[in-house]
Amino acid sequence: MKLISLNIEGDKHLDDKILPFFDKEKPDVLCLQEVFAKDIQKICQRTGLEKYSFVSQAKVTKDNPHLPTNGLWGLCIFAKNLAKTRKHYYTGNANQIPEFFAYQDPNSMNRCLLTVQTEIEGDIYQLGTTHFTWSGEGKINALQKENFVKLKAALSNYPEIIFCGDLNTPRGEAIYDQLAKIYKDNIPQKIKTTIDKKIHKSKKDIQLVVDALFTSPAYAAKKVKVVAGVSDHMAIVAEINKK
Repeated sequence: MKLISLNIEGDKHLDDKILPFFDKEKPDVLCLQEVFAKDIQKICQRTGLEKYSFVSQAKVTKDNPHLPTNGLWGLCIFAKNLAKTRKHYYTGNANQIPEFFAYQDPNSMNRCLLTVQTEIEGDIYQLGTTHFTWSGEGKINALQKENFVKLKAALSNYPEIIFCGDLNTPRGEAIYDQLAKIYKDNIPQKIKTTIDKKIHKSKKDIQLVVDALFTSPAYAAKKVKVVAGVSDHMAIVAEINKK
């Protein structure tokens, strides 16, 4: 199974960078963060991954300096077939979709672990993705600590899982490193950042690995690479097999 995990930053880079990248890589599964609902069908049609599971974390309908006002926005997993979708909220709930960046608060959104199963060549793969709670400067704050307890509880429902996404907390700090004790961290140690300074709005050379690809013992990841030039975060690309 070929997997891509990527924070696509809404539709800022979709047509000129991200969709051509998907054309080249031809993934079996996409685990995407910061997806506008309006773009889901375009991604399905372009990639041939016709099944998807979407969870809206927020609605972007008020002018802000970060994203266009394109409505519902969140996590989405794409594949040719999907089963057993679950949405584990650790902030907010499905019945109340908040306005994003209200009062300039990066955490003014729901947070969720989105999980699915997909079957590829007779093997069942359990997948999960998230866009974790934000904290500035790569530090861990109290809200991250609180939400990590809830995220771990949600992950504990899955004895075997491929877990990826934008963690908003870096390798080398407690939250990422706790996950690395539970699962295998598949981001090569030579990789020092997953933030693309040429695209990221700060234009700073941020040396933080905040995007993750973890696997439980049932899965083996190989040919893992981190690809720049597609979004403000770099894409994680890997081939994953059942052991």
